[in-house]
Amino acid sequence: MNNTLAISTNSVTAMVTQFNNAQVQMLSIYVIAFMLLLTVFNLLLGEILHQKVHLEGSQLAKQVYNLKLEQTADREIIAALADDHGFMLEPGSMPFHFSAFMAEDSEIFNYKTVSLKLYHWPFWVVESHLFILLNLVMIGAAIWGYRWWRVLFRRHDSADEVSPQIGNTQFTSAKSTQQTTVKVSHHDMAVGSTKALIPKQQATTGENPAITGMYGIQSNHQHLFALLYCAQPFPDNVDLERHFKLIMVKGFKELSRVSVKLLSSGGLAITLENIPQAEIDTYTKRLHQTIYQASLPYRGDLSRKEIKIGVCNYRDGADQTIVYQLTKSALTLAKQSAWQHIHRVPFNYTRSTVLANSFENLADYIGKKKFMLFFQPLFEFASGDILQHEALIRVRHKSLGMLSAKQFIPQLKSDDAITLLDKTVLDQVIKLLKSEPSPLTVSINLHALNWFDDDYWHWFGKRMGNIKAANKLQFEISEVDFYQHLQLLKFAFSRIELVGSSVLIDNVSSSSKVTLLDKYKVIKGLKLSYDLIHNIDKNITQQKQVRQIVTKAERVNLPVYGVGVETQQELNMLKKLGVVGAQGFYFTEPLQEFTNVTVN
Repeated sequence: MNNTLAISTNSVTAMVTQFNNAQVQMLSIYVIAFMLLLTVFNLLLGEILHQKVHLEGSQLAKQVYNLKLEQTADREIIAALADDHGFMLEPGSMPFHFSAFMAEDSEIFNYKTVSLKLYHWPFWVVESHLFILLNLVMIGAAIWGYRWWRVLFRRHDSADEVSPQIGNTQFTSAKSTQQTTVKVSHHDMAVGSTKALIPKQQATTGENPAITGMYGIQSNHQHLFALLYCAQPFPDNVDLERHFKLIMVKGFKELSRVSVKLLSSGGLAITLENIPQAEIDTYTKRLHQTIYQASLPYRGDLSRKEIKIGVCNYRDGADQTIVYQLTKSALTLAKQSAWQHIHRVPFNYTRSTVLANSFENLADYIGKKKFMLFFQPLFEFASGDILQHEALIRVRHKSLGMLSAKQFIPQLKSDDAITLLDKTVLDQVIKLLKSEPSPLTVSINLHALNWFDDDYWHWFGKRMGNIKAANKLQFEISEVDFYQHLQLLKFAFSRIELVGSSVLIDNVSSSSKVTLLDKYKVIKGLKLSYDLIHNIDKNITQQKQVRQIVTKAERVNLPVYGVGVETQQELNMLKKLGVVGAQGFYFTEPLQEFTNVTVN
């Protein structure tokens, strides 16, 4: 009996050993076959990517030929185009330890008379994410297939087992151990692949502070995202994305990155990165001018008003979905305006997002008097006294607190709401002038719509009929609106002059037409644009422009004022250039009432 048991045990042991050997042999064949398949797959993938690089280089050579670019004179443009295609005109630098494995490849690409020698990183470096992803997919599929093969093999073996009592115990133990090993390895592989992808995601979204620091992006720099709408279609044979990309790269060489994308709707999305905060408005205007000039070769009959741009300026880390929504809203407002071709909305996650997505009618806040008026004093340099105040409205929002005019006016959904706003502000200023007598003038910034609305000025004439303090009111209009719509402003100016009020030209940035103001007796002064004031002590060009404006304004007896003064250096320079007075946070914040504060 013992001998029989020993024989049976030996037989089972031999069968288990034979089974394990067969399993190891099958696993070896499986691994070898898989490695051969993986090698062939990577060779084919490498060949395909190499062909892709060759095709990109040939297309670049063709593009340089079609654009008639000279390799010496237009080297910067060719370099920008090459970078867009993933090439370099000169070899980059690489640490010595990696130079043998990651040295740039060089190829010569020809198209007709054009011959370009371009450098590029090896395709397996450029497309490393693709290699990693596809190889992980192949490995995962191999592991999944091996596990299923083992399940089928186990079922087949169970039907042929001779000694289930002993052999099955040992076999099951072996299988459990191996199966556990496979599961752990698969888990580690999945975790590793996820960790490998995280840095790339962070670099793409810009949320990694280390990446931000690497590129030296400063906190006082912002980005512009713009959506373009053109009322006239371009010819079908024009590659809008490449055309405007070339123009943008050439027109904004000083920026670290310029991106142009053609949307499925037919519009263009443009991104300008790392713009100094003080120059946001300047770059916005340059963007419209650049796009207009780039459009003329294809649409010679195009006018400036037919090109509308919505812009959102934002900092690193801003939610791109919200940036797009705000830009789209800005473009809608620009398209609705007959004279405002550019509308810019700054990114503010709390307020702008809530207001953009809100269904509430902000005009109700005006109608229910849920606002306050503040007054920004303008100081005379010679005496230090306040010459006048500029009325600034602040709306008391139920959840967002005080909102400035720039924050809530873009959210007003109708012309009637805008008209209500200006009427309410005027009424409130008149009440304050009656209750708090002051020899000082109060200036009001009217919305551009109301300057050309005859109904508003009919109402204005009736409202000001018996107001004794009408001579203390001034109404500000931007330089652009004034010169572009002189004929439409005649009725408004006649009403203002009739009641004894006056006009200030705001946001003045040019001296070319200042002498024409002599014929308009209702105009009593000029306010310089913030772009000319900011850092004027450091910019000779701005100083020359202000000096020219002051010189021509003196010929027609008009005082020139500065706005947005923030430093002592700016103040001293304005005095030196002949500016009469100024306002800004250097002197004081907006006040809740008239005051006799003097400048030091």
